[in-house]
Amino acid sequence: MNELMARLSAYDWGGDRGSLKDIDNLIVAAQGDPGKLSELELALLEVLQSELRLPAKEYICRQLALLGTARCVPVLAGMLTDPELSDRARFALEAIPDASVDDALRSALANAEGVLRVGIVNTLGERRDAKAVPLLTELQKSADGVLARAAAAALRKIAPPA
Repeated sequence: MNELMARLSAYDWGGDRGSLKDIDNLIVAAQGDPGKLSELELALLEVLQSELRLPAKEYICRQLALLGTARCVPVLAGMLTDPELSDRARFALEAIPDASVDDALRSALANAEGVLRVGIVNTLGERRDAKAVPLLTELQKSADGVLARAAAAALRKIAPPA
């Protein structure tokens, strides 16, 4: 697996997708084996935290959406205010069934601005985070119309009007 992760580290757009396919196959083969999935998750997280090109980081986030656990949350949460990585991190976080994701998203709202903040609001809505209702209610009053509408839409997902 170390060789595959090393090849993943060098992956770039238009590059050889063979290493990606091999990792995909490992993930499929590991289904039903929590130990193997955990090992893959750790390996992907280790690579994600190294110096990588954006295509490799994007690929890893897509895989973490499939097999990620609470262990991924701190790393992915650190990407939420990065303009290049926020969407990718939110994609992975949205799929992780752990309450720590919601905590991380709510915390990131304080440091995010513009479209990054709107994206986090959208993800809170998709996750139907009831604890975000007070924050979203306040954001509905924002002078930023896009943010206000995103907050209103998120609130409708969390608690649809009767």
